[in-house]
Amino acid sequence: MLSPASQTHAHSLYLFLSVRKRSFAGSPGVRTFRIPAYILCYITEGEGVVLMDGMLCDIKPFELYLLVPGMIVELSERSGGFSYYGVFFRPVTLTKTKAGMTTSISLALSGPFRPGRIPVVQPQQILQQILRMYEDSRNEEKHDRLSLRLQLEQFIHGLIMSTPESGQRNDERLDRSIAYMEQHYIDKISIGRLSEEAGMTPAAYSRLFLKVTGSTPVEYLGMIRMNKAKELLNKSHSRVKEVAASVGFRSEFYFSRMFQRAVGVPPTIYMKRQSLRVAVASSLGFQQYLQSIGIEPTYSLDLFHYPGVNENEYAQRFRSQMEELRQSAPDLIIADHYHTDFKENFKEIALPVILDLSLWDWKLNFIKIAELLGRESEADQAIARLELRASEVKRALQLKLGRRRVTLMQVSHRTIGIQGTGGHPLNELLYSDLGLEPGIPVIGDIWRQEMPPEALPMLETDHLFVHKHHVLAGSELMYQRLIYSEVWHEIPAVKRNKVNLIDNWFAMSWTPIGRQTIMDHLLKYDPD
Repeated sequence: MLSPASQTHAHSLYLFLSVRKRSFAGSPGVRTFRIPAYILCYITEGEGVVLMDGMLCDIKPFELYLLVPGMIVELSERSGGFSYYGVFFRPVTLTKTKAGMTTSISLALSGPFRPGRIPVVQPQQILQQILRMYEDSRNEEKHDRLSLRLQLEQFIHGLIMSTPESGQRNDERLDRSIAYMEQHYIDKISIGRLSEEAGMTPAAYSRLFLKVTGSTPVEYLGMIRMNKAKELLNKSHSRVKEVAASVGFRSEFYFSRMFQRAVGVPPTIYMKRQSLRVAVASSLGFQQYLQSIGIEPTYSLDLFHYPGVNENEYAQRFRSQMEELRQSAPDLIIADHYHTDFKENFKEIALPVILDLSLWDWKLNFIKIAELLGRESEADQAIARLELRASEVKRALQLKLGRRRVTLMQVSHRTIGIQGTGGHPLNELLYSDLGLEPGIPVIGDIWRQEMPPEALPMLETDHLFVHKHHVLAGSELMYQRLIYSEVWHEIPAVKRNKVNLIDNWFAMSWTPIGRQTIMDHLLKYDPD
């Protein structure tokens, strides 16, 4: 909290994003994940050893962990399978000054709410609260976003209040040092000076700061400076050199380099981000992300080498798309991780920004792109419209389909895959947001189970939606094997001629426009 001299009052709020049920199967080898969001992770099944930012943790059922952006989680060979619920949220600071109320994304969590394992006195009570949020988030007719936010606030407040008093005293020390950073970020600040504010030795202060905030004091100070810089760059007639000096950088060049590392684009581009000519290089429909926030890309290309496309044809397509990209004269190229290898090619045309959206949460990915282009408000409105649309479609489908079961299947040139009920934006759209009944056997909360056609189980499903993936590589041959398999003609959907070939809903489900298209298709679908 800021000191009285600043005449401000800051309060922490926690915005609810989603609740997900997830599983990790045990597998050989080390797997490393960088956490992209704030997540409260409650373990329900499984035991094993996990490294969290280099700290060894023995994971057990009925334990709660706080994961923060940037945290590195490493599953070792000693780790078994885990099942857990993840509560995704966003911390926000509400500040009251003489000029009014302002909100900003918090750089760290306030109070004794620390990354890592959170001690809980009544684990079953914690689980029941998470299950309530999980169920309520899927029943939008009775529970709006405000209700869920209040549930989350109450849940986190309970966690904070149950934390030992020693943690509160430690955080008060850090609060004093953070207030000092906020007031003197323009100056050269040493660890020694910050540790004096906290009343601790430099070594103990640095260890505690890293444990509580997930970053070092130097990194945290850098984030404060970058946030102040973004505020200044948003103002008209700003100059990079003056902004750099205003946030404590003597070198304009060094400031620009650090700003691009933190934000994704240099300050000169950031200042113009709402009027940039933007091109898209994506296999995941990034162009529809832009269109949903009112931006029409100058050009959209996809350089992924899809199976079944020969080398000569791919080379020709590559040259053609790159030339059209050059002629579109973009200021910025937003690319997905499938285009990382083409970064140097893009640099010859415009500044590339490669986004590795590793978290399978389409909303968070959408918001990330919108923030990069200064269209946060447009993204929020698009999500709100989509949620309202999903609620309307859910009611219509309940009347149309009733309790009849639906199964999704993707047929590739290598295998067939039956979709689960979670773990992928499409599964969550159909089975959670729209409330469709999954076929039997229910694959569960994994995103897909793959198998050869001959291993297809007997599916108790009334409607079967099938996508043929990578047709040029031979998915049609795999489909023929499927329809000649032993159980195919015993499936109720096949008997009733309710096998529906669909477009690539799996890719479409990642974008607001694609999700709208899927819902439109389902509304037009004749189940009888």
